[in-house]
Amino acid sequence: MRGFTRLQAASLRAQTRHTWRNANIQRRAASNSTAPRPLETWEEVELHRPKAPTLEGYVRPVGAPEQNNIPREQYHQFMLGKPARYSQELRIFLMGLGVVSFCLAEFAFTVYKLRPDDLDWVDEERKRAAAAKARIEARIAKETTS
Repeated sequence: MRGFTRLQAASLRAQTRHTWRNANIQRRAASNSTAPRPLETWEEVELHRPKAPTLEGYVRPVGAPEQNNIPREQYHQFMLGKPARYSQELRIFLMGLGVVSFCLAEFAFTVYKLRPDDLDWVDEERKRAAAAKARIEARIAKETTS
């Protein structure tokens, strides 16, 4: 497809695909039996589907501007204003990065604010746990000896 424009190549592909589809429908209809059978509705619709137009015989309109050579004002008129300075994908990425960064900063600030002033309570809890363990072990020892 080297010698064709994209539009010509797409048109040719669509035409080829449509031709093959029609040939397959006709072959399927004829191969089932020796006597021709009536076409099903979908087969008839496929046979009469309008084909994609080709670019053969296309003549460019006389006053049509060359798409690669239009003035800046006409480009902005077509684009409905000036193009955006930053792409939509970049703006979405930066917004997502900002939201995630804000959430992580809030999490870090919460951890910072809720940190304990002193860690004496840890030693107290260890002493309580050791005392509870000693009581449980004493009860177990008392039950096994009796």
